[in-house]
Amino acid sequence: MKTKNLIAGLILFISSVNFTSCYPDQDYTPSTKDILSTGKWSVDYYYAGQDKTTQYTNYEFNFQGNGVVNGKTTTGEFTGNWALMKDVNRNDVIEINITTQTPELTELNEIWKITDRSHSIISMNGSSEELRIRKL
Repeated sequence: MKTKNLIAGLILFISSVNFTSCYPDQDYTPSTKDILSTGKWSVDYYYAGQDKTTQYTNYEFNFQGNGVVNGKTTTGEFTGNWALMKDVNRNDVIEINITTQTPELTELNEIWKITDRSHSIISMNGSSEELRIRKL
C-alpha cells in the first residue's frame, strides 16, 4: 500500500512539474494596427520634393480600429479611411484615403510602406514622399 501511495505521489509530483514549468517571459509586440489605433497622431515630418512639415502643424489624426481615420485642424474636421496590408515581402503597408478638398490632406492619400515603428513614432515611404507621424 505504501508503494502504491509513493508511486501515485511521484506521478502527481512529476505531472505538476510538467504542467507548471516556467518559460521566460515573452514581450508582447503590438501590431502596427494596434499602435496606430491607440491614441491621436500628428505629422512629425513630411517630405514631398521639399520639407512640408509646417503645413501640418495644427492637424490631429485618429486612426480607428475599424478603418476610419478622422481628425481635426484649426479650420475644421475631416474623415476618411485607412487599411493595413502586407506587401510581397511581408512588410506592413498602409493605404490612406482622406475624403476632403484640402490639398494638404489629399497629399497624404497614398499607399505608404512602413519603414520603422515604435509605440510613439511611425515612419513610412510613399511613391516619392516620406512621412513620419508621432503620437500626441
